[in-house]
Amino acid sequence: MSLIGTGATIGIVDYFAGDLPSIDSIQTANLSQTTRILDRNGNLIEALYHENRTVVPLSKISVHLQRATIDTEDRTFYDNSGVDYRRLVIAIAYDLTHRTGTIGGSTITQQVVKNDVLDTTEAQTRTVSRKFRELLLAEEMERRYTKQQILELYLNTINYGNGAYGAEAAAETYFQVHASDLSWAQASFLAGLPQAPSDYDPFGTPDQLQAAKDRWFDVLDGMVAVGDLSRPAAKSIYASNLVLKMVAARKALPAAHGPLTAHFVDYIEQYIKQRYGEQVLYEGGLTITTTLDLTTQATADRWVKSGVNVYAKRGVNTGAMLVMNPADGEILAMVGSADYNNAAIRGQINLTGMDPLGWRGVGSSFKVYTYGAALQAGLVTPASLLNEQAGTIGGHAFSDWDGKHEGYIPLRTALAQSRNLPALWTYSAEGGDRVVSFLHNLGVTAPIQTPEGVATTLGPDAMSMAEHLAAYSAFDNGGYRVGPHAVLRVSDASGKVLEAFDPSAGRVQVISPDLGYVMTDLLRGPVKLYLGDLGSKPVAGKSGTTEAYTGSIFIGYTPDLAIAASLMHIDAGPSCDSGYAYLATNFPPSGWQCPTAVLFGENVGASVWKPFVEDYYSSHPWPAMWTQPPGVVTRQVCEYDGGYVSTGGYNEIFLKGVGEPRYPCGANPYPGQHPYQPPAPSPSPSPHPTPSPH
Repeated sequence: MSLIGTGATIGIVDYFAGDLPSIDSIQTANLSQTTRILDRNGNLIEALYHENRTVVPLSKISVHLQRATIDTEDRTFYDNSGVDYRRLVIAIAYDLTHRTGTIGGSTITQQVVKNDVLDTTEAQTRTVSRKFRELLLAEEMERRYTKQQILELYLNTINYGNGAYGAEAAAETYFQVHASDLSWAQASFLAGLPQAPSDYDPFGTPDQLQAAKDRWFDVLDGMVAVGDLSRPAAKSIYASNLVLKMVAARKALPAAHGPLTAHFVDYIEQYIKQRYGEQVLYEGGLTITTTLDLTTQATADRWVKSGVNVYAKRGVNTGAMLVMNPADGEILAMVGSADYNNAAIRGQINLTGMDPLGWRGVGSSFKVYTYGAALQAGLVTPASLLNEQAGTIGGHAFSDWDGKHEGYIPLRTALAQSRNLPALWTYSAEGGDRVVSFLHNLGVTAPIQTPEGVATTLGPDAMSMAEHLAAYSAFDNGGYRVGPHAVLRVSDASGKVLEAFDPSAGRVQVISPDLGYVMTDLLRGPVKLYLGDLGSKPVAGKSGTTEAYTGSIFIGYTPDLAIAASLMHIDAGPSCDSGYAYLATNFPPSGWQCPTAVLFGENVGASVWKPFVEDYYSSHPWPAMWTQPPGVVTRQVCEYDGGYVSTGGYNEIFLKGVGEPRYPCGANPYPGQHPYQPPAPSPSPSPHPTPSPH
């Protein structure tokens, strides 16, 4: 009979405990962990989680917290077999006589079983069979695992409130320290929270704060009772300003999804979801090291806000800035709007264009594609005289931004002064397909609505600021197409690298370094004209202003930095409330396309772009000036028609071969130009008479 009884007992235990998972399975399969987004220097940008948890070994959890937890939750932990039957009987008797569950009878091992072995539905039931299964599984767990393993699992899974699961997350949430660094005071406070984390909330109501302090007192009293603390030490700890400092530190922390990096975090979340899924993002314990530099981000944000304030009187209420490494597209700063949390300006839309919702027209900054394609094809040179006289093209009348006509002017001048008519005539001569192919080859994916229309060169089509800046970067980096990139490395909870950015992977040269250098040299013109002393630095850039001042942009680069900045007015509703809607004469104004007062891209350059660049290089060394490649030659040409001369002209750079002037000075007059008159040779100096000898 005894054998039958023993066999039955074994059978019952095997029935209830046979599916107990391994400790490794519990830790990796059932424990969701916090994903951390870091900047390129390892600084925390944001933590993402369903349960805020970072699993750490017991050796990385303060002995103070281990002792305080055992003293509070299960004083016989190292002596019981997983179930404290004496404590269980007392708890049952109390529950029956008081019709309440105030006294807990569960050991630490039982709590592990309830939290991590039983499924959620079963764990929440209050049936005899569930309790019996819990007891059997607790004893079986004690036979399979060491006390240290069980304590480690408990301290990594328990809920400490305020979204913190496990000791590491709790230490960071309440005290901004690691679990390994917890003091007796901090550890004793945390040890009391798991009993009722929503009730004992020091960051909640005054009643919750007081309840947390009362619970802390009880924990300290218990630690005195078992001899881990002396009575004077416990009184000293309770009388300290621990809670006051904790609450003050909490209030000083930035809000979740901090507005400084909110658009960037949105982009990272979307990127990770697409590659790994939502569950991995919020539960996988990933470490996502990004390209962002928080210092540069703060600088960019400051100057965008400053520009909005400066031009608020002209109707500006938002802006954006994107900063990249032109060599490989790494995003160093991303300011998607002036205020992420301001719904009135549609603040959560990322105006840097990482999301198509934020694509906008780029104005005359588009002209680089028109001129770049024509230079590449050898249709023009920097010295070519372009038509700034006639305003009727293909039967349509156009005018320049200032209503003036300057006759025929060199391409270099036309680009520097952002004259419209020369760009329109150039676009017409080369054809829209050539220009569109050129910009798409540089990485701009935006569809061009009417490529056959010459007005395309004035930048009305919505496009991504990020792709636009990446395309400009090809002029800067030797002709390589780059794409905006935000992630350097992704590692899982075990430290295994899931992906790492390789700047050289897929590196494709789409234009020659020679064309890139010529474009860069041309783009130094607007900087010299509008941005003061930056003109003497290795800085290139171009302004853009959309029709009726619905947006103004300045975009450019140095040898190691590419920056785009914009200012505009946006309203949340369908109507334009800037006060300048009447300026929209060719289209119906709206909350999205809403004019400001007169505001040029050059204004953005002077008030946002330039001060950002100066601020950045106040703490970074200026790079060396670009070096002229062998494929770019310097030739002397005349002002009459840009033809070559041997003397008496001015120096200009050209693409060697295809881009050099093919005609002598005077051979290519523009319509109506007076015939070329070579300069008269300078008279030879008369010889001095030789004095006769005396």
